[in-house]
Amino acid sequence: MDISEARIVQPHLHPLCLERYLIPTDSISATYAMVLKVIHRRDSGLVIYGNPRYGKTRAMMYCQHCLNVDFPDMPVAIFNAKDEASPHKGNFYTTFLEVVKSKPFNGRVSLADKHSRLVKFMVGEADRDLRRLFILFIDEAQRLMLSHYEWIKDIYNDLALQGVTLLPILLGQKELLGQKDAFECAGKDAIVSRFMLYEHAFRGIREKDDFVTCLGYYDSSVFPVNTNWTYTRFFFPKAYANGFRLADFGDELWAAFVESYDGLGFRSRMEIPMKYFTKTIEILMMDYSDKDYPEFSISKDLCKEVIKESWYLAATSSMKKMNPSM
Repeated sequence: MDISEARIVQPHLHPLCLERYLIPTDSISATYAMVLKVIHRRDSGLVIYGNPRYGKTRAMMYCQHCLNVDFPDMPVAIFNAKDEASPHKGNFYTTFLEVVKSKPFNGRVSLADKHSRLVKFMVGEADRDLRRLFILFIDEAQRLMLSHYEWIKDIYNDLALQGVTLLPILLGQKELLGQKDAFECAGKDAIVSRFMLYEHAFRGIREKDDFVTCLGYYDSSVFPVNTNWTYTRFFFPKAYANGFRLADFGDELWAAFVESYDGLGFRSRMEIPMKYFTKTIEILMMDYSDKDYPEFSISKDLCKEVIKESWYLAATSSMKKMNPSM
């Protein structure tokens, strides 16, 4: 029987093909360390910002996963701010209730009832852990308006009166820092101190060591769990059996990214967005798995072709047009 036929699942159901996996880069690990710090200190006001496609949302999901493991009874919710986030308090509260997974109301209810339900539910959730904390990640937070912050502040204050600490953690693009400046100029200290006190820059992959370590996760992560089917083995079983490991080609892949980046004329240091790092590896795994044989290897030219297919060059070229000084 061909070794590829021994796979327990079909390739199209693999987490790599479905983009349902997480890799802890140095920046993601540093972000989780910051989240742990605000938890231990019970301090709100953490802002995590970065460029689009750098992996902030994946970092948030990784943090949520780790928190569920490290603090299984601590409530953790994710509020994904939409462009059309309602400026109406009632609608906003309805969305908030959905985010924390409270039971929906039947029929029309007053603002006071929604507010009361929200506070009581969050207190009940926080009571399951002795720390009495409620972690609220707000993704794409640059979309929030001042009124949204004021309404969340009201919840924050009412929870505090009942001994529960709400820790809102903002994630978003650099516009968040402009929002913070505007709030400071307007004297909105109560907003800044609760939501925007400490700025944490989220980076792409900047160091070769981090890059190679991330490659190694494909060589060590397994699916299905409790099997010896690493991601690399799953897509290149014959080569893997002969010693092929993705991390062993870190020099070729890194050099391909460096040459691709330098070819666009950037003056600034290379920073690979997580989106395009993972997309490059996914294309390599999926599109070249049919070329699997014992002596399969990766050349720098092949890597550059796959990087181009990931649209990394198109994205970075567009970024350079918008930021000519880079």
